[in-house]
Amino acid sequence: MPELHKAGVAMALAIAHFFYQSSGLTKFYNELYAYWKCTPLLVLISFVALHGGGVPLKTRGLLVLALTAGCAGDYVIGISKEGIVPGAIAFGIGHIFYMLTFVPETISICWPLAAVLGVWNALVGYYCLLPVLKVSVIAVLVMTIYSFILTSTVIYSASQCLYGSTVHPPFADGLKWRLLGFALFYVSDNIFIMEHTGYRIPLAEHWILFTYFAAQYILVRAAVQCEKYKPKSKSS
Repeated sequence: MPELHKAGVAMALAIAHFFYQSSGLTKFYNELYAYWKCTPLLVLISFVALHGGGVPLKTRGLLVLALTAGCAGDYVIGISKEGIVPGAIAFGIGHIFYMLTFVPETISICWPLAAVLGVWNALVGYYCLLPVLKVSVIAVLVMTIYSFILTSTVIYSASQCLYGSTVHPPFADGLKWRLLGFALFYVSDNIFIMEHTGYRIPLAEHWILFTYFAAQYILVRAAVQCEKYKPKSKSS
């Protein structure tokens, strides 16, 4: 995967440049800040669209759509303090595109994990979103739906990692990378929600963005890995 590694280096440089331009990830909420925030994903989009790492054209198209939706979410959140709701809608759409690349291959669901994440989401909803309900019902509704979609990505990816899929055996490298990617997404967005609703977390913006950018790269790597090590007897 040398080309993917090169894309990863280019993406890391874009992240470092964004860090520099934003004076250490200080939110300026303007077009220039939003643009530099989008550049790491633009690098990843270019790799998937122009090279793809051996991923089939249909999957590449879904990955490009997922990354583009994420880029749109980055832009609207970066340009305005009021961008959280449209940003969540964009990210939710992106996750759906991601899910279309692997969810149909699911064999079984890990219900204990689903229960644990359900309890955690309920706690976050109670302490972080419920107090906002009086201010904006729509915002809470959008964030709740988004949380359900994001949690589904973790459950499905973990289930495939544990039980295998119709294409790969349990704990295949690509499945482990995919689970790591969505787990980082889940951590990033939970920190974002808690920080945005008044819970102070040290270096929150750094944790949010670095886990987010890592998640996007790892999900592309997972797609490449899954295709590279797809059993020939089950390939189409």
